[in-house]
Amino acid sequence: MGRLRVVWVAWIILALSMTACGQELRAASAGPTIVPSPTEDALATLIAVQQQATRAPSATPWPSATPTPPPSATPTSTPAQQPTAIALLLDAQAGATPYPTNTPRSTQVALQTSTPAPAADAPFDQTRQPQDHYWLARPFPRDSSGSVRDYASRNYPYGSTGGGQFQTHHGIDIQNPLGTAVLAAASGWVIYAGSDSITQFGPLTDFYGNLVVIEHDQRAPTGEPLYTLYGHLSRVDVAAGQRIELQQRIGQVGATGVALGSHLHLEVRIGNPYDYSRTYNPDLWIRPWPTFGTLAGHITDAHGNRLHDTAITIQSATGPSRMTYSYADETVNSDPYYGEHFTHGDLPEGEYTVLVRKQGVLRFKGTVTIVAGQTNWIDIRLN
Repeated sequence: MGRLRVVWVAWIILALSMTACGQELRAASAGPTIVPSPTEDALATLIAVQQQATRAPSATPWPSATPTPPPSATPTSTPAQQPTAIALLLDAQAGATPYPTNTPRSTQVALQTSTPAPAADAPFDQTRQPQDHYWLARPFPRDSSGSVRDYASRNYPYGSTGGGQFQTHHGIDIQNPLGTAVLAAASGWVIYAGSDSITQFGPLTDFYGNLVVIEHDQRAPTGEPLYTLYGHLSRVDVAAGQRIELQQRIGQVGATGVALGSHLHLEVRIGNPYDYSRTYNPDLWIRPWPTFGTLAGHITDAHGNRLHDTAITIQSATGPSRMTYSYADETVNSDPYYGEHFTHGDLPEGEYTVLVRKQGVLRFKGTVTIVAGQTNWIDIRLN
């Protein structure tokens, strides 16, 4: 009888073990955990990369154009889409718009439109006024309901560390729920689509997770290729070598790579799509909404030395105050057209007061007029 009781207990233990294993197996095959979306404009508390990126040289003057091999994959034809509202807007507003001068710009570099580009050590022609290059649409549709956002988080803008919290940012982040469709910012060819676990695009592999890189039909004025990079995707819907049209769906918002919340990381790269040191500020490439403009400028101390990672308040008499940061260091590039130290995109047209405080003391107060559809400039020099 004792022997039967031992056997019976052994059978019970075995049955319980198999049940537990089955539960573990089901849990393992249940699919990925859905990452909750961050709250609006709170990406700076979710995007944390503590490894320091490799320092990059300054991008002024703009390097010479270098030939880029065509996509390695065989191009596949994609039916052309009907023009969208954004496409029609871009067509209607095509062409560079002279930017308004708010303050004297004697040290500003000017546009170089000749092709091919000058040698890397050749000076830019400073007799010509800079011009805007808003050639890119937004990777999300304009949605008045607010369920889909097409604007960047301003807590962690290009070139900043989010107030000293994170690694210097080489792009912009647009927060949207997991699975939101991501659209191409301009027409061109997909040169890369998939994971960066082996092919490196950032300071380390598996930095962007799933990404898409597009070489656009429009080349930079220097003659170099223009690229956009879309990172942290949950799904990629295109393949390398595929023809892409403006506003065509290319993937879905995710939180892969180093992302800790669902959002799109968007970069503009010039010349070499694999080079993390060849990024430029998307605020100066993405066309503003109607009645909105962009602010850019220099910020220096009383001796003319550039100030890094400095908070800048942009105050409107009729709306909320906004904040941006000057570029944290030389690992990101200023635009060769403007040589800016900071930007703030998507500002409603009108008058603004710009303030800079250091250790609670007001060190600068000035005014700037934001003209819609243009890059508007201010020079900040602390007293």
